[in-house]
Amino acid sequence: MSRPPVSVEHLTLTDRRGDSPVLDNVSMTLHAGTVTALTGGSGCGKTTLMKALLGWLPRTIHHTTGTIHVAGREVLRLKPEVLQRFRRTEVSYVGQDPGSALNPVMPVHTILREGAADPDSIARALTRVGLPQALLPRRPGELSGGQQRRVALARALLRRTPLLIVDEPFAGLDPHARRTVADLLRVLAHEEGVTVLVSGHDLVTLDALADHRIQLGQRTIVLPEADEPLHATYPGPSRLVAQALELRRAGRTVLAGVDLTASPGHVTAVLGESGAGKTTLARILTGLEPTATGSLFVRDREIHVAGRRRDKQTRARIQLVPQNPLSTLNPQRTVGTILERPLVRRGIRSRAARIAAVRAALDAVELPQDLIDRRPDELSGGQRQRVSIARALAFEPDILICDEPTSALDAATAETIMALIAETAARDDIAAIVISHDHELLTRYCTAGIVIHEGALLATGPVPELRAHLGSTASRLL
Repeated sequence: MSRPPVSVEHLTLTDRRGDSPVLDNVSMTLHAGTVTALTGGSGCGKTTLMKALLGWLPRTIHHTTGTIHVAGREVLRLKPEVLQRFRRTEVSYVGQDPGSALNPVMPVHTILREGAADPDSIARALTRVGLPQALLPRRPGELSGGQQRRVALARALLRRTPLLIVDEPFAGLDPHARRTVADLLRVLAHEEGVTVLVSGHDLVTLDALADHRIQLGQRTIVLPEADEPLHATYPGPSRLVAQALELRRAGRTVLAGVDLTASPGHVTAVLGESGAGKTTLARILTGLEPTATGSLFVRDREIHVAGRRRDKQTRARIQLVPQNPLSTLNPQRTVGTILERPLVRRGIRSRAARIAAVRAALDAVELPQDLIDRRPDELSGGQRQRVSIARALAFEPDILICDEPTSALDAATAETIMALIAETAARDDIAAIVISHDHELLTRYCTAGIVIHEGALLATGPVPELRAHLGSTASRLL
């Protein structure tokens, strides 16, 4: 009987700094032509296990016991030159932060051409992941997070390897795009014989997609007890008012005529399909789009829409938690140093006071204190997201903008993070704006919201009433 494409036997990986197991006695078998879902709470080791299948372990992780066989090779024992060839021919890996893996100066067609057999294969790969050919001349920075994720998947498809590993492919995607990717992975396995390993927190999608599911780790999170939305009434006076926001890029209108208001103590929702312009709106509000136009008022005072003309104090008052935290967390700095920097900018000179504040910030986002000396690449996607939220809150902002803050989190942690954002907004009088595809979560925690469709404002009102408008976009969202 032939060996299965992937076999993991009694694998234990240990953190060198504390000898605590990252993965403890894990065994699994993946068969050709099947989809296996890897699930578990944020930080349980899903990404570590997936990367271990490529023969890659972080410098802080020690291989204690067990074996990993992929395509008949024991990958943790391969010499560097053999391992490099193995990765090139046997396995394709799409990480959970695809934007950081796409060359920012290359247009999409150049990124895809590197692995394409012919020009027609590029067009087919884009179609398979549900993206239009119009994206080919654009660079990664001009794409939404969901579009970046699908470009990275298209690049993996072009390599035509027998094993495809996809970490969090549904994060940041609207329901229509989620179904497109799920259908594609199913076809790759069942019709083309590819061995597919996929991780995620969307258990409904994963259970419908996968032939097998492997659960890593177990942990308990206490959820809010309330069954009703945290804020059930319309907000009062506005903390932020944006009017007629517009952005043109390379002769193309990306956003036009978008209005938004956000009130202190409340959470405002921004909804829309992948690529609708939600992240662009967040970047304009934060001052990251120098050519944007329109009017923007904070605390009834007009500020420059173009961020380069804002002073440091004004910039600090509007904080963005990005969809891809790796893009803004310095990989050379520890979590403690990352969280200290806002405190230094606020003028907190006492080192002891800053350390105490850092520890309190970690507690606030339910991260363990032993992460304080770790770097971003040593954290899970969910842990990086919470560090990003903690850093933004350390600035004590007037306005907190969160772009898909829960997309890389399991359902329990996502609920906890949304509760944290809502409770912090209410306690500290912050106007919070949350971009998400999770309509149920937004209904629970947001007062009102807007829907953006193809760069234009489609609807505004109480979040429960926005479902009808989302459905009007050809049933592409819900």
